[in-house]
Amino acid sequence: MKKNQHGSAAVGILIAIVALFVLIGAVFGVSYISAYNAGNTMEQGIKATHQNNQNILATYSQKVLEAAQVTDMMRDDLVRVTKAAIEGRYGADGSKAVFQAITETNPQVSEKLYLKLQQIVESGRDEFKVNQTTLIDKKRVYQQELGSFWRGMWMRIAGYPKINLDDYKVVITEGVEATFKSGKESAPIRLRASQQ
Repeated sequence: MKKNQHGSAAVGILIAIVALFVLIGAVFGVSYISAYNAGNTMEQGIKATHQNNQNILATYSQKVLEAAQVTDMMRDDLVRVTKAAIEGRYGADGSKAVFQAITETNPQVSEKLYLKLQQIVESGRDEFKVNQTTLIDKKRVYQQELGSFWRGMWMRIAGYPKINLDDYKVVITEGVEATFKSGKESAPIRLRASQQ
């Protein structure tokens, strides 16, 4: 009977050891799959956010250019209408009096167009900033995960990072880059290139 008890104890220990290895294997397998999926999710999120940044900037730039054309069109139309009115009033040579008539009528481009243009610029910049901040945060989270012990180890085993994070830069102006390199900011911000 003692021999039988030793045999069943050995079988029990063997089963426990096998169960332990199966459990460890399952933990490793789940950790690998989890890290692989997390790496893929984070990289795809970074790529999508970067592409969305391009989309936002392109759309915003086009909106500004198109809105600026409206003010140019309005100005050109005002000049054309004023010129036609002068020619109708003063005859074919009335164009000599265009400057005088323009001064008399003082045609103006509506300030509402400039306000609209300003709103487009502000809202476009705000949307771009939000998405740039999202990209910064996604990169931070990804780098944090890569640097963590357990998940980072499994992500590296799974082959991450698969993208070069330096390819997904935040867009800044040359002036900002120079300011951060020098540590000094020049002020004030100039709204017009040259003021006379």
